[in-house]
Amino acid sequence: MSGILFLFLILSPVFPQAISGSRLEEIRKRGELRVTGNRNFDPFYISDPKEGFPGFDAELGKKYADFLGVKYTFTNRPEFEDYAEAIKSGEADIAFSGLSSTLERSKKGSFSSPYLISTPGALVNKNALPPPPEGNIISTVYFRSVKDLDSVSGLSFSVRAFSASHEYLLSVFPNSRIFTYGSMDSAWNSVKEGQANCFVGDSLYIKGLLLKQRSILSNFRALIEPVQENHVSALLPKGDVYFFRNFEFFLSELKRTGELKSLEDKYFNNSNWVK
Repeated sequence: MSGILFLFLILSPVFPQAISGSRLEEIRKRGELRVTGNRNFDPFYISDPKEGFPGFDAELGKKYADFLGVKYTFTNRPEFEDYAEAIKSGEADIAFSGLSSTLERSKKGSFSSPYLISTPGALVNKNALPPPPEGNIISTVYFRSVKDLDSVSGLSFSVRAFSASHEYLLSVFPNSRIFTYGSMDSAWNSVKEGQANCFVGDSLYIKGLLLKQRSILSNFRALIEPVQENHVSALLPKGDVYFFRNFEFFLSELKRTGELKSLEDKYFNNSNWVK
């Protein structure tokens, strides 16, 4: 009998009557889900949004608050370490911020199942690529993923420090010049300014850039075919099985009904959110 009760508490879709010690009980009592993330991260969050287009993660967080029947509040924080600390201290309950899960990061919190799959991608200056073979009029036709650059000499890379893309570069291009920055925006700007000739970052971020400014493709080649899976997930309090199972149920329902795919299409396969 106790085993059946335990399963009911874990799988109950909204709030069990009492979950002593779980963050879910705290959320129920205060009537508020406190979400954290980085507000300056298009299109996960859009700092100056058009009406109806607050950003992918902004909508996802609001949907979860609605599912729980509580108020949604958001606090802006810049980095993963800030999210993890805020969740641990109780200042935030959950983080949505285009987060890629890693083994190292999992020491600081619990990652949900992925709600988006991405890959390390690149924007490489076309002038850094070799000319096409004799008689081939389509330049860079053989460059579709970051891995395709392993035979190109003279490349210098720009990447956000300690990101999944940074880890990938270190493993695949250990002898290349790699410049690291505190944000993907800074890393991309350094390439635009000529400090490096190849930006490497999350493919979803690159998709967002191209939706905002297609003219990027006049000077840069976008390489976003998969080289590995990056799992974009929510960060929850470590060890809180009830909260974790509750969110997993919510996420599985969004996947089953197609809501999650519609949200992905809205922000990553369409430019209607761009001002």
